[in-house]
Amino acid sequence: MALAIRRIVDISLELDTEKFEMRTPPGFKKDMQFQIELLKEHDAPGGAGQIVRGVHMRLHAGSHVDAPEHNVKGGAQIADLPLDMFAGDAVVADLRHAVPGKGITAEDLTRAAGAAIKPGDRLLMRTDVNKTYMQDNWQKRSPYLTAAATQWCIDQKVSVVGYDFYHGNDEPGAPRVFHSSRTFSEHGMITLPYLNNLDQIDEQRVTLIALPLKLIGAEASPVRAVVLL
Repeated sequence: MALAIRRIVDISLELDTEKFEMRTPPGFKKDMQFQIELLKEHDAPGGAGQIVRGVHMRLHAGSHVDAPEHNVKGGAQIADLPLDMFAGDAVVADLRHAVPGKGITAEDLTRAAGAAIKPGDRLLMRTDVNKTYMQDNWQKRSPYLTAAATQWCIDQKVSVVGYDFYHGNDEPGAPRVFHSSRTFSEHGMITLPYLNNLDQIDEQRVTLIALPLKLIGAEASPVRAVVLL
């Protein structure tokens, strides 16, 4: 029996070589921005009339999933995680009031998603900040998760935490960089950064599909994240 799907909402951030860019914080051995390279033209001699392109990109470019190893040395990698983590029930939490640059509290999450969230659900945090990704003081306009909000997600047994804002901002006085994402990784939770178009979802409980590539020896993977309504 076919699924009764009313609409598919693409919540992935667009990867466009003309527009997309990434921050390069300290510690990188070299930079790798998103770039598509033409490897073979249709009319190449002996080329069988095919065009072939290659992609240079970080595994964290655009919408992607982070396995625990991203923040925890020796943690689980993408290939270690069951596929059913990346497809299933999700809850959208409207947190637009936290823009610009405010802290998202446990009380905020309780109001936005507490009545709907169940153990094992995936949480999609909506702020609409990624509508202007890397523009209009994007990083500073993004809110941050307080330590209590991070613990709220853990206590609710959320399996995947998705963001549509820069998720590197930290609560003032946080003891370490990327406090929330590191804490999620330490608890075996998956983060799904750089989402977009959550404003196009008109239901709170939805089905999320964000399947990673079958990469071996990788701490992250690009995904085409969609919501089924």
